Amino acid sequence: MKLHRFIITLGMLLGGMTAGQATELGFGQLGGSNTTVPGNYGSHATADGNGYVVSLGGATPNIGLTWDANWDIHTSGFFTDLENQSIGGGAWDNEGDIPRIGQLDFGTHTIGFSADPDFALVLNSFDFGHTAETAGTTEWSLTLTAVSSSSIVWDESVTFVNGQVFTLTPDFTGDFGESYLLTFTRTSETYGSNGRHGIDNLNFSQIAVPEPSTVALLGVAGLAVLVVARRRK
Repeated sequence: MKLHRFIITLGMLLGGMTAGQATELGFGQLGGSNTTVPGNYGSHATADGNGYVVSLGGATPNIGLTWDANWDIHTSGFFTDLENQSIGGGAWDNEGDIPRIGQLDFGTHTIGFSADPDFALVLNSFDFGHTAETAGTTEWSLTLTAVSSSSIVWDESVTFVNGQVFTLTPDFTGDFGESYLLTFTRTSETYGSNGRHGIDNLNFSQIAVPEPSTVALLGVAGLAVLVVARRRK
């Protein structure tokens, strides 16, 4: 078997080890405007539910979420651009063509992610927006922190000017069994911007520790690649 065949085989095995399952949160079906986001919204998702889907990419039964008590559902037309940034479709995302997003009412908000032992969080992406309802500029610091060590593993600075929407893609894979805290902190504003920001289409995945047999097979495949590579020199 040629070297490139070994490489392809090894890549397929690695892909099988790291391929995740995805849950996407769209904030529909959770109640009317200003309804508090449930504290466990999106936790341990095994099937499509109120405000989220797993049918687009797979369940995440081993990831729990904790939302702080200040997250609200909001349905204002001012959030249309945010709703339309990554269109998921269906009542889980927007009901009756009415935007439904997770509103940041204050200057600091958090979402906690906890992975069961032998599983790890993959934080894929989310939309973050600012309405054009009031002209002005706001700046935010976003961080993802490992709970056990208090170390920041991902961060992003976001500046909004007169209403904008960004899709942020951490593409971060955590440690097995580790919990993480995603924190939104407003660092400056040119006007009283409480309630003018929101998130939508929060997408996250999970991966599992590979079975010992898979690890052994990867080792054999990797050794074969090295052997063939040396013979070709």
